[in-house]
Amino acid sequence: MFLKQVIRKNVNALRSADLNKLRALLDQYISKPSDNPIKEDRDGSRDISLMMLGDGFLAWHQHYIAKLEHCLIINPLPWDPAESIPSQLTNNNTEIYLPLPKNLEFKAIKKIRKYIVLNNRIIPYHKKVHENLGGHMPDPNTSALDPIFWPFHSFLLAIYEQWRSLK
Repeated sequence: MFLKQVIRKNVNALRSADLNKLRALLDQYISKPSDNPIKEDRDGSRDISLMMLGDGFLAWHQHYIAKLEHCLIINPLPWDPAESIPSQLTNNNTEIYLPLPKNLEFKAIKKIRKYIVLNNRIIPYHKKVHENLGGHMPDPNTSALDPIFWPFHSFLLAIYEQWRSLK
């Protein structure tokens, strides 16, 4: 599993009580009336200057997860789509068991020299996970309302951080 090579702990390694706490924190964050993360995600994904026509996908999500970390004062906990969704973090989602494609595994990303190559490899996988998860995830207007959205994007950020640590 890819995430064993990064520092962040996977949500599937948490005890049930800790997953319950995480879900409560995510629900609180998702429903913030001010500085709404759902609106920011929707606006950011439509703002060409922020997304640079898709080139800034990973960098944008790094910013987005950092805001969650700051608000909750926790490190985000990645969820690997190759594993089951913790029951505390599902919102009528479908179990998808989608492992990383070979071109995103550790051996492959070690060979990537440019950010844009990594970014372009992650986007199709990201899209496939969103589309297959169900719940709020397939709809870009509501996906950030889904509790699994946050650990999933933390997983993508962990891949990005791993790649950056190799440079």
